[in-house]
Amino acid sequence: MNFMDMGSSFISGVNAPVEIKIFGPDLDELKKISHNIMLKISNVEGIRDATNSFEETKTEMVININREMASRFGLSIGQIASAVKNSMQGVVATQLRQGGEEVDIRVKYDESYLNDIEDIKNISIVSPLGSRIFLKQIADIRKEKGPVTIEREDQLRVVSVTANTVDRDIGSIINDIKEELKDEVLPTGYFLEYGGSYSQMQETFKTLGMALILGIILVYMIMASQFESLIYPFIIMFELPLAFIGVGLVLFITRQAISLPSIMGMIMLAGIIVNNAIVLVDYVNQLRQKGIKKQKALIQAGRVRLRPILITSLTTILGMFPLALAQAEGSEIMKPMAITMIGGLLTSTFLTLVIIPVIYSLLVKEKKQA
Repeated sequence: MNFMDMGSSFISGVNAPVEIKIFGPDLDELKKISHNIMLKISNVEGIRDATNSFEETKTEMVININREMASRFGLSIGQIASAVKNSMQGVVATQLRQGGEEVDIRVKYDESYLNDIEDIKNISIVSPLGSRIFLKQIADIRKEKGPVTIEREDQLRVVSVTANTVDRDIGSIINDIKEELKDEVLPTGYFLEYGGSYSQMQETFKTLGMALILGIILVYMIMASQFESLIYPFIIMFELPLAFIGVGLVLFITRQAISLPSIMGMIMLAGIIVNNAIVLVDYVNQLRQKGIKKQKALIQAGRVRLRPILITSLTTILGMFPLALAQAEGSEIMKPMAITMIGGLLTSTFLTLVIIPVIYSLLVKEKKQA
């Protein structure tokens, strides 16, 4: 039995993870294209319940007026439409006053009369010339299946093909759909757009990417003001690539895709992991101010600050373990964030004591003896 993740629908408001919008002027052509695309994407692994918005139809009466014939009787399109409307929906002839209230009295054909297409064909219309003619003399009347709604977006008609996903991430599924539809030739004036969760995911990634960059810049600026130096914050910022190495490894091992929660975890990491390097670099600077040489200060700082660095990181890692191991309903929403933070903290914690001292020794010069 397969279960579909519907969590994203409640968070983002998107009804279906996969949505392909087909734009064009003609409804019949849109119906044909959408049906063809629906059949093609149904073969993609991970796609379930593929449908298109044109499938739901209702029976409707179509009246095509013969303009030439109508003009012979002196009738305009508006006059014919008004006569048909009054026959079907009725017209208010007068009002009945009863108990201080007024009730409209509507005169129209009986419902049973309007259910038969032959009766509708025999609706009579009085022409300006005084003659009485039947609707069938000036129009072609037939029953057809029509869409329940006609959707428009940016003033263009649109039909949507939607589907649910199972056992695969949305990015991989959309890539396979694009591969499946790469040979799809659309008529002139028709084009496709990808919406649904994929569209929102792309927009969210851009927004969170900017948030991550802004967060890194702000962290650097704060450290620069505290250290009153540009070089020490630069050394500390090398924590970030060390953490991202762990993020990539842990997502690969656990087979987790890069998603909204995992990117949120990266943003949180940008503010957390620098603490270890700050503790180390600050203590090195304190030792050097006491006259200890750079190399010896780095070794002593690593030995003294090992315990607080491990304690700080382990408390956060252990705090994230319940989220990372959770199997309850809805846990898949926060699970990637916890896994991302655990992977980033593990690698940055252990590599801090090796990489940061090396970079410090390369970039910071030894103080000259007075």
